[in-house]
Amino acid sequence: MKHRLAIEKDIDFVYDLYMDEVSNPYLTYDPMSKKEFENIYYELLPENTLYIVEIDDRVIASYRLIPKKDRQAHIFYIGGFVVNHAMKGKGFGSKILSHIKDFATKHGKKRIELTVDIENEPAIKLYSKIGFMIEGRIRNSYKRSTTNKYYDEYFMGLTL
Repeated sequence: MKHRLAIEKDIDFVYDLYMDEVSNPYLTYDPMSKKEFENIYYELLPENTLYIVEIDDRVIASYRLIPKKDRQAHIFYIGGFVVNHAMKGKGFGSKILSHIKDFATKHGKKRIELTVDIENEPAIKLYSKIGFMIEGRIRNSYKRSTTNKYYDEYFMGLTL
């Protein structure tokens, strides 16, 4: 399994991942056209926080790994973690998170954080299995345009 920074040619895969009807409700961006997504994608690339996961040159997942700064420089934040729908349930999520844990440790990080929709039970189960703990609930954390409702998220953390 290879983890690498996203490049321009990955846009089709990342767009399809983010707009997947099963995954999209739990990700950062509401459904949108590819043209609208291009603007977001090309803003993310220079930040060097968007990663692609490949197996045998086949892209299977994406995530953002954002280093915090200043007094929180010992922390990575995981965002937008999504595995291709066809690859779910095969252990890839666990392997990817284990890699992130190892990567964080090698880079001197002491903690990893993330947020997850309280209704996203498969993700909560996965994160818990890896060692993340629910540390709080963020009420009305975000609003989906598809439902015009606000949703809560759990704040989860893992001490390395």
